[in-house]
Amino acid sequence: MKANIYAMSDEALALELGRRIERRRLDSHSPLTQSELAKQAGISRSTYQNMIEGKATLMNVIKVLRVLDALEGVESFLPDPGISPVQLLKMRGKLRQRVKTVAEKSKPQAEEGLDW
Repeated sequence: MKANIYAMSDEALALELGRRIERRRLDSHSPLTQSELAKQAGISRSTYQNMIEGKATLMNVIKVLRVLDALEGVESFLPDPGISPVQLLKMRGKLRQRVKTVAEKSKPQAEEGLDW
């Protein structure tokens, strides 16, 4: 049965995230011990245990997910921003604003503005 994450409190959601990370560790192709995982992630075993209990920093969660090859969940929060509108304008270059007629091109500069 799937939990309704929107109905969960923040604490319950953090605890569920910790449980799922622990489940991912145990279900991996070559399961690591908590100590091995913590060492590879660059955190202490007690920090990892706190994570499973729902008490973790985002940085530590990312470190552990990286070791578990489970960063695809984080990717959904980081959509490709694409090209910014400013960058698009720079790539387009200078666009033509007007076209001079053949008669305008051949007029001498000095005669402009003289109506007589």
